Amino acid sequence: MKKILFLIIASAILYPATAQYEKNALLFSQTFPTLSARSLGMGGAFTSLGGDLSAAYLNPAGLGIYRKSELTISPGLGYEKSSSSYLMNSEDDFKYHFIFGSAGFVTSYNPKREKGLVGASFAIAYNRLNDYNNSIYIEGVNQDNSLAYVFRDSANHYSIPAEELIDYPLVEAVAFDAWVIDTLPGLPTIYQANVLPPVEQIRTITTDGGKNEWSIGFGLNFSHIFYIGMGVGINQINFSKTLIHSESDNSSTSLLNNFSYTENLDLKGTAASVKIGFIVRPIPILRLSAALHAPVYYNVSEDYKFSINSAFDDGYVPYVEPLYGEFDYKLYTPLRVLGGASVQIGKVGLIAVDAEYIDYSNINYRGNKMKDYNNTIQNLYKPVVNLKAGGEVRFGQLSVRAGGGFYPSPAAANAFFEMPDYVEYTGGIGYRMKHFYMDLGFSALLSHEEKYSLYYNNIADLKFSRYRIISTIGFRF
Repeated sequence: MKKILFLIIASAILYPATAQYEKNALLFSQTFPTLSARSLGMGGAFTSLGGDLSAAYLNPAGLGIYRKSELTISPGLGYEKSSSSYLMNSEDDFKYHFIFGSAGFVTSYNPKREKGLVGASFAIAYNRLNDYNNSIYIEGVNQDNSLAYVFRDSANHYSIPAEELIDYPLVEAVAFDAWVIDTLPGLPTIYQANVLPPVEQIRTITTDGGKNEWSIGFGLNFSHIFYIGMGVGINQINFSKTLIHSESDNSSTSLLNNFSYTENLDLKGTAASVKIGFIVRPIPILRLSAALHAPVYYNVSEDYKFSINSAFDDGYVPYVEPLYGEFDYKLYTPLRVLGGASVQIGKVGLIAVDAEYIDYSNINYRGNKMKDYNNTIQNLYKPVVNLKAGGEVRFGQLSVRAGGGFYPSPAAANAFFEMPDYVEYTGGIGYRMKHFYMDLGFSALLSHEEKYSLYYNNIADLKFSRYRIISTIGFRF
């Protein structure tokens, strides 16, 4: 099994999945939390505020601010838009999906005194930490080369005779069975591509899933001046990707009319998490806070499927058995240090700012050949400080909110791929009664650009935008 897994990974490194494990390490370490509508509307700058279910993730000390028990649920809708530019052709794609931002119950103990331990709260919560939903469409006419050249060059790299190649768990064997590549006459270890440019190329990439946390936490309130809390959770990663690369010989320059290469990936990760934090009020209008999120240790399981379908001008359609693979490993995501400050402006409103330190070069793989990626990760990524800010203005029972965040690029100067800075703008409204409240929050993660390599030096320019709208309904008792 280890040999099979190694060959699958080695094969993946040589064609379109280049650097997938380095990039996935970052993808599964980053968080763009949705949480509650109120916290989303204020840019997520909630580390020093509390009194909201988002505290169960951001800073459990904020649970100590609760004075009543509360039940909340936060459903919403996400919209992702992508644009591609490839070989002088531009395309757009989009995707809508349901978001479950957060849900939970907080029970609060209030001894009705003003000194010493004046309050304690316990929470059971679900929070959405990141979304992986996206859809990308790339199209263009390639005058120079084909994905079949990658299979050809990789087969020549292995230099395995054709009669033995089909016994190996390699995508090149699948390409050979589909007659996308073939051997030269009389040379059983020398391969050629059965595709002659120009070819029309279409690539679609669809991703689904997200990163979630189920947690329990408690917060203690000492004299309304010092709050301390701790939380433990079960973190989950659910990620699936379907990549389809198809090529058509519209000019009939070869006998192979078309072929389609498909990658399917289903990934699941589970981990335990721990976080602690505090909030202090040196003066009544000011709150200062800090929280520590311990590194998270994921047990990851991947299921792969590679397949190739082809058709020839004479109507021949080969039957090709797909290639399946299973792979287990461990992933450590880095420590997070959060700090925040907020100012209460009487009953009119408040202003809050947050900073979050993460060293992405500390991402670490363990097991089954994965350690080989760690040196690369250390060179590719760097520490960052994410900044968030938000405010709320109250008009009686109605509140209006606005905020935003800046997430610097985690790519080091010598990274071989570009990673953009992210800028987020948020807003929202809320209506509060004695035993019931409703909030609405909106987030726009602004358009950013990336370079995407289909294979070799075939580069597409991509642009992405992400929008979220979340509603929170809460009951107090």
